[in-house]
Amino acid sequence: MFQKLTASMKQLTVCITGSTDGIGLAAAKRFAAAGHRVIIHGRDAGRIRNASADIFRTTGKEPIGALEADFTSLDAVYAIGQEMLASYPGIDLLINNAAVYMPERELVPEGYETTFCVNYLAAVLLTKLLKPVLIANGGSVLNVSSIDHHSAVFDPSNMQGERSYSGYEAYARSKLFNIMFTIESASGCHPLRSNTLDPGVIATKLLHAGWALAGDDVSAGGEALYDTVVEVARNNWNGEYFEDARSAICSPVARDPVARQELAELTGAMLRRFKC
Repeated sequence: MFQKLTASMKQLTVCITGSTDGIGLAAAKRFAAAGHRVIIHGRDAGRIRNASADIFRTTGKEPIGALEADFTSLDAVYAIGQEMLASYPGIDLLINNAAVYMPERELVPEGYETTFCVNYLAAVLLTKLLKPVLIANGGSVLNVSSIDHHSAVFDPSNMQGERSYSGYEAYARSKLFNIMFTIESASGCHPLRSNTLDPGVIATKLLHAGWALAGDDVSAGGEALYDTVVEVARNNWNGEYFEDARSAICSPVARDPVARQELAELTGAMLRRFKC
């Protein structure tokens, strides 16, 4: 089931969400430079054009596709999922990288807290939409998480900061949920090869929004994503959490099957109208 990723490392078809700047753009350049077929995503047409030009200028390779969607809208996520199914049936790899850091609690039009929606719910929906094609292609998903997930708890009554909110806690929760979703996706009757990673402390807009840290250049984050994909392919990893492209121990909360099942059921109810 999982052979094609290993066999096709010479040329993958990879979609990287949130790839008009930061780690996502750096990763797009790294994959393109290595000869892979890259589909980029952003929420603004102008920034998508600039990122495409930057990738071509840096690598000599143009992205094979560009997707525009604001992940504060699940309908927009659904739309690009359908577009990908129609236009890129050979996709081998989905990297769920798009993320925000929100100092204040804000809701998207559907009523979900913004960090929860963009960092977690949108990634789950897109993955579920593409799952049949990825499985058929022997493909894989890589979910970008953070070492900050270790500080988060799973409290169904405060999943979206309903009772108490801080930007850091909302971010850490979303990254915990990413790992819980990763492990759950990798198991069961119809598993999808799924892994997750902490890309390190990288000097992105998101880092500067939430932490008084300098961080490494974004190219280090792009390299971390690429190296993790290589490591997954080399050793057939599934359901693992990585730091520095090495398998690491994630939070015991993420390893709790009861908590993962409860999160999956709650998430499924939120996405039920999409029938995926």
